[in-house]
Amino acid sequence: MRHILFLSLFTAALATACGSSTTDPEPTGSGGSSASSTSESSASASSTTASSATGATCAPGETMSCTCHAIGAPGVATCLADGSGYGPCMEQNGGACRCPLGRGDGCCPGDGICCACVQGCDPNTDPLQDPETDALIACVCAAGVCADECERECAGQGIAADCRACVQQAGADACKAEYEACGGT
Repeated sequence: MRHILFLSLFTAALATACGSSTTDPEPTGSGGSSASSTSESSASASSTTASSATGATCAPGETMSCTCHAIGAPGVATCLADGSGYGPCMEQNGGACRCPLGRGDGCCPGDGICCACVQGCDPNTDPLQDPETDALIACVCAAGVCADECERECAGQGIAADCRACVQQAGADACKAEYEACGGT
């Protein structure tokens, strides 16, 4: 009986301790990227602490930095009016986060962000927003080059079968310089 009472008190203490910890919010953009917080002023930090104590996740109107696909600078996520969490990650001008031309989250192995859907550059040296890859994508997606064959890839909607052959042919013709610059495969 004494052991059961001790176990019950220990479990209650553990639940209380675990329940009082706060979790980092994870606002998402259109591609599901998670947010990363930045440094806050002491006033903002204290309001966050106060709102955590009352059961809210954040202070309404409070903003935090997050990963936004279409821009080099971080995006912004704003705490919802009810304080229940952060809204979607948005560009700093308020626009929706989108991947650049020919890139999409669905083209990445694993949990990548805005990987190239139009493939032709060496994937081992293809970091996010690689200028050589972007130049090849722009060339390939141009009207009269591979815009029709790579329609799905140019829109960032995944990878289809017809595009790769066209990219390789374009790499020998219209997009030769761009293809060679990115280590075409």
